[in-house]
Amino acid sequence: RAIRRSVHRMNDLIDDVLLLGKFDAGALCCQPVPLDLPAFCERAANEIESAANRENAIRFLSTDDISEATADEGLLQHILTNLLGNAVKYSRPNEVVDFELRRSGTDAQFIIRDRGCGIPKADQARLFTAFYRGSNVGKTSGSGLGLVIAKRCVDLHGGTIACESEQGVGTTFTV
Repeated sequence: RAIRRSVHRMNDLIDDVLLLGKFDAGALCCQPVPLDLPAFCERAANEIESAANRENAIRFLSTDDISEATADEGLLQHILTNLLGNAVKYSRPNEVVDFELRRSGTDAQFIIRDRGCGIPKADQARLFTAFYRGSNVGKTSGSGLGLVIAKRCVDLHGGTIACESEQGVGTTFTV
């Protein structure tokens, strides 16, 4: 089981490095298609819960009708997988991650809020730096590439990503 976990982690790291190489080479672009955004978000949340082996770890709420949106499914999958995965990973086992989808003018807005360890102020300036990890993550596994990938995918969509965090209280990412 430990070997399988290690192989899976190594495979994920290789995939992330290759994806960053594609970004750097300009080989990726945003190709939006019509998308039922609430259904897509629910599937992403369910996949993260399944991968983390935690039922009801994410509470999804869609406050507006955004069923007829356009987005690049692959890029959006990277964004949500990284942000939701981090939120679940850094939250205490009994804490629920809030995931909200809402309309903001003509844009969709994703808000992912956890009540985990939070990000120290000194680390927040380097959030989107490759291989950088927070000083308070301890032995929690990770490569330091997830937020870099999420940011580049958001940039390709022409969107923005913001983080508010307080150590010991939690973190909120808004895309």
